Amino acid sequence: MAAVAELGSLGDPRLCEFMNPDIIHALEITAIVVAGTMTGSELAVAVFFHPRISRLEDAVHIRAAQTLAKTLGTVMSFWYPLTFLLALAVTFVAHTARSTPWWLALASTVLFALISLYSVLLPVPINNQVARWQPDSVPPNWRDLRRRWDFLHAIRVVFLVIALILLVASCVY
Repeated sequence: MAAVAELGSLGDPRLCEFMNPDIIHALEITAIVVAGTMTGSELAVAVFFHPRISRLEDAVHIRAAQTLAKTLGTVMSFWYPLTFLLALAVTFVAHTARSTPWWLALASTVLFALISLYSVLLPVPINNQVARWQPDSVPPNWRDLRRRWDFLHAIRVVFLVIALILLVASCVY
């Protein structure tokens, strides 16, 4: 009901009719589910997949890393922007007043934007290299590149978890 009162303060009755509490709740749930599944997927890569494939023989490790790099690289190029846009919508549609939930949602949105930029600048170029490797001609420092990616990815996961917590907190506060 507080959301309806906030919407009323915007002065646009059409917006008030469209953005009823049920729609706002659906937006918040969608944002949490999309951000949560993306964060969980990235966490699984960091905690389960990469530590396990790093123990495989080199040729198998490289093929597994390439498969993950290609598949997740394609999926994440849509998932990250969608997560950002949903967090942005929660910030400016679900929370119209500069209240604590609004600030929490804004912090989450900013983090998702920065994480996306960080990803494009640091881990993604390594992922793109891995995806193009030929198993019979990998660079001599390929294990160092994989370790660097794992380190960069771990940093990303920490900030994804923080952004997700902020998003959830903004919706339940």
